[in-house]
Amino acid sequence: MKRRLVWVGLATLGGMLLSRAIPAQPPTQLTLLTARPGSLYERAGQALRQVLQRQGFNITVKESPGSVFNLEQLAQGKADLALAQKDAFVFYKNLGTQQRASADNLTVIGPVNQEVIHILVRPGMRSLGQLRGKRIGVGPQDSGTYVSALLVLQMADLDVTRERLITGEIRQGIQDLQAGKLDVLFVTAGLGAPQLQQMPARAQVELLAFDSAALTQAKKVFPEAAALYRLMTIPARTYPWQPRPVSALATYSCLFARRSLPQPLVYRLTQTLSQQQQALRQADPFWALLTLDRRQDTYTGGLTYHAGVQQFLHEQKVSR
Repeated sequence: MKRRLVWVGLATLGGMLLSRAIPAQPPTQLTLLTARPGSLYERAGQALRQVLQRQGFNITVKESPGSVFNLEQLAQGKADLALAQKDAFVFYKNLGTQQRASADNLTVIGPVNQEVIHILVRPGMRSLGQLRGKRIGVGPQDSGTYVSALLVLQMADLDVTRERLITGEIRQGIQDLQAGKLDVLFVTAGLGAPQLQQMPARAQVELLAFDSAALTQAKKVFPEAAALYRLMTIPARTYPWQPRPVSALATYSCLFARRSLPQPLVYRLTQTLSQQQQALRQADPFWALLTLDRRQDTYTGGLTYHAGVQQFLHEQKVSR
């Protein structure tokens, strides 16, 4: 029997032509929401700012609590662009009638990378069912980690309204997990997340595996899981304290844009990003999935392209 997920409201919360530039135009001012200082999103945003500055775009990078906050602000027209997780978008639009309506102003330019849902546990835990009743760190309020934690716990048929969910900064969560103050910590981040790499090899921490059987069961509870998540392997020694490969869930992070941005502007931005793909990846490998052609449809299913992106993709198709 399918079980209806509990959507927790925001009040409870507190991702050829490389050298040819676009013809010179007056600098275009755009605001981009990322995440906390030093995060992968913040670093990716700075790389975008540097690459696009040479092409006539002035990007103001703004730090934020994370994906849900970014989408809320973008939907309300308080920013132009935002990095956010795909599962956070589904979460946001299901928060309530108001959020579902404002989500219509959220469009996507393209995927950026995939983010891994790391489930860090004290040694001895072997299944999601064993998380029931434990002290579970779920990341900062309004963050993508919070969203992933809520959805994964419910996909495992846990009642999040009754579990001991503890919000807080990831860095503090890591310290609390190692000190025994937490039993579980969720961290949704790119593979090789710096904060996890900084944990010593002697850390008494393991990664909880999420295998194909668990994903199959999750789809019965949460049908959208098939579109939001995929299984991937975290290679052995990705982190000093992780001796063996571990199967985990991953979601996609995307560059979102508010629908009300003018179509010609977004078309020019998309064209520029297409021309600067390699430069952007060299500036920061977190932009690995950005392709700006129909290959990116694989990662953006369920999301709506901005009209400017649709125009660009249509022209690309016709020219072939």
